[in-house]
Amino acid sequence: MKRILTYLACGIVAIAAAAQPKADIAVSYDAHTPSMRDGKTDVKNQYILLANTAVSKFYSPMTEYIDSLNSTPDGKARYQEMTRAAYLGGKMDEIPRRDGKYYVMTSLADNTMTCYDVVGLDKYFYTETPDEWNWEIGSETRNILGYECVMAETDYHGRRWTVWFTPEIPLQAGPWKLGGLPGLILEATADGGRYRFEATGIQSSEKPVTPVYLADDYEKTTRKQLLTEQRTFLDNTLSRLNTQLGGLSISKVEDENGNDISGSLFATRETVDFIETDY
Repeated sequence: MKRILTYLACGIVAIAAAAQPKADIAVSYDAHTPSMRDGKTDVKNQYILLANTAVSKFYSPMTEYIDSLNSTPDGKARYQEMTRAAYLGGKMDEIPRRDGKYYVMTSLADNTMTCYDVVGLDKYFYTETPDEWNWEIGSETRNILGYECVMAETDYHGRRWTVWFTPEIPLQAGPWKLGGLPGLILEATADGGRYRFEATGIQSSEKPVTPVYLADDYEKTTRKQLLTEQRTFLDNTLSRLNTQLGGLSISKVEDENGNDISGSLFATRETVDFIETDY
């Protein structure tokens, strides 16, 4: 703990001295979400939070690895070769696949939060002001990964969130978009428990907080427009995919028994909704 606090104390000096800010800590999280196919199956993705006193980046390391490869011609060729070799060798599990799909970049100095996400094959980004939290800090405490944590609750974009943060690591950061507390958020659960983030490890870090690869490929939008686009895509998947593929036609999708499931690829909004429901 003392080592982490020492890095935090030096954080502002390090940021001022370097053109590209470096993290003080790296926190790994398991992100749990309900499957959009049935609304019941738990889907787990691995994310990392890089953070210091001024900036943070929440991302999937596997997704960033694939995006980094696709950001250069040589890297793209390497990725295609890895995929081809795994396919021809019958080792489908070795094909590099994206894990989590979004990035969240926060700058407390600029009071901005920029989110990068996808809708099918299309990429979008939007910017918000990270000042919408109205936390109610409770008196309950618990130990997570050796740190004393305090409970807090808030309503955020349609869901009620309960989080556990540790004042022992005085960063106003946490998983996904959650932050603004006098300590790092190590666990967060939305009402119903289907959306939750659980810290699995914390370590000191000097890794640069780099920009998102291929950021210029993302089209600017707003948060609610993105959510509406994502819902439209789930409700009309084949037609939207055919449009994105530019003329190719997918007429139907069958299950393993040959049944046409084109009209039920994803569950309805009434069965399962996104992490944000206020669109």
